[in-house]
Amino acid sequence: MRLATSHDYAWQDVWEGVYTLTFVRDLGERETLRRFGVADANIRRYTWDERDEYHEEVGEFSELVVVTRVRGWTLAYEALGWEGKRPEVLRELSLGGEAVAVMRNDYTASHHFGHAVDGEWRTAFHTRQPGKRWGARPDALNGHLRELGLEPEPAGLASPSVRPSVAPVLALASRVTGVLFERTMVEGAPLLGGIITGRVPYE
Repeated sequence: MRLATSHDYAWQDVWEGVYTLTFVRDLGERETLRRFGVADANIRRYTWDERDEYHEEVGEFSELVVVTRVRGWTLAYEALGWEGKRPEVLRELSLGGEAVAVMRNDYTASHHFGHAVDGEWRTAFHTRQPGKRWGARPDALNGHLRELGLEPEPAGLASPSVRPSVAPVLALASRVTGVLFERTMVEGAPLLGGIITGRVPYE
């Protein structure tokens, strides 16, 4: 697969709001949901209409996560949710494999990227300040960051009036995983999912 670019995610310009997309390698759909904290008894298929109705009911925060399988990775999608971006959750999802999370948050004018391998939190940053990264290997993806216009050298905060695009962050996730996220993966068809009731403990 060629290296993804921001252009591959130009379609994100017509989306808005908050969501978290987590790529999980070497885990099936049900095990991914279990590690998110969804009980076996609560795992079922959700139609598009059911998901839409649930999100209207809960308003600003959702605990519903749905999953789909794409070329060796399970994609977990949380509309109005951000459990996948938590370091405790991403480490849990990565045990025995790898996990990458992207959170889009238009309301804070910043988006989040996190990468973990076999329980190790490696690289994370917010798009308003990509020069301030954390994790065990914060510089591991610097070459990709530069190519995608996410300057990895320390710098001041971006202007609050400037809303960074989520496109380069999604492109970075695609470079790490080899999976190009498409809206048809999470829209329309019924997807396996469930409500998080056993949240991974905070550290």
